[in-house]
Amino acid sequence: MCLSIKQGDYLKELRIKNNFSQEKLGEQLGLSRQSISKWEQGYALPDTENLLKLSQLYHISVDAILKCGETDAPEKESAEAVKETEETDKKEVRTEVIVVERPAHTEQKEHKKRGWFFVSYPVFMVIAYVIIGCAFGAKGWITGWLVLLTIPLFYTGIIAAEKRKPIIFCYPVLTALIYLAGGFFAQLWHPLWIIFLTIPIFYIVCALRKIK
Repeated sequence: MCLSIKQGDYLKELRIKNNFSQEKLGEQLGLSRQSISKWEQGYALPDTENLLKLSQLYHISVDAILKCGETDAPEKESAEAVKETEETDKKEVRTEVIVVERPAHTEQKEHKKRGWFFVSYPVFMVIAYVIIGCAFGAKGWITGWLVLLTIPLFYTGIIAAEKRKPIIFCYPVLTALIYLAGGFFAQLWHPLWIIFLTIPIFYIVCALRKIK
């Protein structure tokens, strides 16, 4: 009576698939052709040692041989399922690119709003100096150049106000202008020099405001 016709058929299928004859397979296992024939007819089953040899020879697991290859299918299906999942994940992954627009044109617009006077202010101060010099003679040429100190005050004052950063303002230039004007026109060289002591106070206040 046959022990397992299905098992024998599967062993035969594996042998043919791997291009072995019964004689050649018997040589590989150290068995006779009759022993291989009994396996394939279902009259006998390979022992543990021969199962291991068949597993290595056919490159499949012992469990797959015993279960006639039924364990291979789930593994194959599992591998395909994993592959499909990976492909799905790749399709679902989307790279979001956040474009940060820099206010590159803001400064250009601000320049346009300021108008021609903003650009021409230094020219007006030079003209003013020449007029003062011509009008008041030597004294005008000596003191009139103070109007040139208003140029950095003009620009830094506007920019500081726009950006709300007082530290940008040229406060030391302002103190120098006040001191020189007071000295030239009112002879207040002393005690007007005290105004220079306000320079560090100004920057300390600006720094504390920035920390807050």
